[in-house]
Amino acid sequence: MALDWAGAQFIGTFLEWGLMGAYMIIFGLCIQILRKRRAALRVVDYGLFVLFALCLSFVILDTCQQFQSILHGDAPWTGKVNSAASTLCITLDFLSQVILIYRCWIVWGGRFWVIALPALLALTAWVAGLCVTIDLASMTSSWYPEFMREWWVPLATSGMAISLATNATVSALMIGRILHVYRVSHGASHGTARRASWAASVFLESAIVLFFAQLLFVLFYALDHPAFVLVAGPVTVIYGLNCTAIMVRVGMNHSYETNLRRESEAAVRYLEGRTSGQPSEGSRSDEKLHSPV
Repeated sequence: MALDWAGAQFIGTFLEWGLMGAYMIIFGLCIQILRKRRAALRVVDYGLFVLFALCLSFVILDTCQQFQSILHGDAPWTGKVNSAASTLCITLDFLSQVILIYRCWIVWGGRFWVIALPALLALTAWVAGLCVTIDLASMTSSWYPEFMREWWVPLATSGMAISLATNATVSALMIGRILHVYRVSHGASHGTARRASWAASVFLESAIVLFFAQLLFVLFYALDHPAFVLVAGPVTVIYGLNCTAIMVRVGMNHSYETNLRRESEAAVRYLEGRTSGQPSEGSRSDEKLHSPV
């Protein structure tokens, strides 16, 4: 049976709550790490709090308007709620990109020229999306196929495409930097555990999962396919989940910076061992290199 809009809304709502449950667990780990750190909160930490609050608000609003539309039909308030949920979606996308761009800036050693283009693209995508979602508030229905304005799809698609380009740029910069450092420092250790830790850094910290999720989101929207409303909610939750998972990995000392520090220490031990003629820690079995993923 072909997927219709009502069915897509129903399935998408359950999927987004499933991902929201996973998000709550990851956010709980984040809170625990911040408590153990016993240090002043940074700006990025407050960003994670705002990201979680906005994401939870989005899920609640989206669930209310989806089930009202499915079970009882449109009400005068559903258009306003849909506009608010859509605005939260656009803002979550923008805020998650700000955090990812910050991580990219850290990984690249604080080089501002690296993040200039992604920052400009992210801001452009956010403004384009807001133009559509603000106008959406003037509608009394939340049923997409019935009330779309002619200019909504081209402008929203352009904004989504720019946002996708932002994520692609940041992911490429992160992957390129991590792989470059890995190749440069590879002489210190060659173990499987070490390679697995670097691979995990590439997979998670580059936000490549978010990129492919958003790619489906953009394609379904551009095609005006019912699957768009199925993936819209889950992808919005992934915006927050992905960023929080990256920062949890950083807090647990499994991140790019930790790998780089360990490689540097292993290289120093390796050189000291060669100078003294004694076996160094860096030249021993990889079992000595504790690098949990």
